[in-house]
Amino acid sequence: MKIVFWSPVHGQTGTTSNILALSLVSAVSYKRKCLVTQTHFNYNNLEAPLIERNSKASPDYFLDVGIDALVRNFKAERLNRSLVENCCIALGDTSLSLLPGTTKTNRESFDYAVGMAVPKVFLAMEQFYDCMFIDTNPGGKELSIKLMEDAELTVINLNQNLEIIDLYFRQYDKLIPGNKFFLFGAYDAESKYNINNLRKKYGGITKANSGVIPYNTAYKDAQADSRVVDFIKRNINVGNQNDNYYFMKKTVGAAGKILDMAEKKSGSRPGDSLEEKSRNRLEGKSGNEHPWGGRQYPWGRRGLHVHGE
Repeated sequence: MKIVFWSPVHGQTGTTSNILALSLVSAVSYKRKCLVTQTHFNYNNLEAPLIERNSKASPDYFLDVGIDALVRNFKAERLNRSLVENCCIALGDTSLSLLPGTTKTNRESFDYAVGMAVPKVFLAMEQFYDCMFIDTNPGGKELSIKLMEDAELTVINLNQNLEIIDLYFRQYDKLIPGNKFFLFGAYDAESKYNINNLRKKYGGITKANSGVIPYNTAYKDAQADSRVVDFIKRNINVGNQNDNYYFMKKTVGAAGKILDMAEKKSGSRPGDSLEEKSRNRLEGKSGNEHPWGGRQYPWGRRGLHVHGE
């Protein structure tokens, strides 16, 4: 099952920040075996917030892992679980793995060797994961549109800037295929344009197909310090007196809605909605863990289960 994260503009809506939080919550709180990756040629920093600078993740370390290695192997032989896991980095004792993006420095080489093969590679990979989170290029890039066509759900990353929302509906809404979820990053609940007012203003945005990731200084710092995994795991079960409770509550809620929509589309998880399962876990009934593979990083802990707006 593939979930593509996309934005109409670059660098303004927190797409990478959002996908990091939601993929980790899906793994830690909702017990899915997940993969997170990106298809940007440059100007993207998905990996650094996940990999500690003092780890063994030097530039050379990425030469035999990541999307470049996976594409090479895909062209040479059929993908299998072991081969895929060896190209990924398992993030501590979570069920989330990272597939690093390209290290190529030539755009033409990237477009030919990676860009053309990526949709087929992702289709072949999805049998090994419950959920693949894919951070793709903003705007109307050909690869982005193709990935959205193949996905169970596209997450439209926006903010509370009406110009950006208007741009999306004016220029892209009819272009984006399939299932859509509207996600507002760096969200400010005190703004005049809060989520309830935005739903009233824009008919296509409803309670069922939208959510928020609040602005949170500690989470922002965790990204800069390469401690995002640790931040999510430490705060996943915080009480409502904790400074990070509101951020976690809304993030877990948005993740539940996104997984519900994608899984309903794919037919992969019939039965109770994730909101019901979330309530069950709050009452002490937890799901089963998934096994995972790949390279290990030393983080540790357990799993917050509340549904948001």
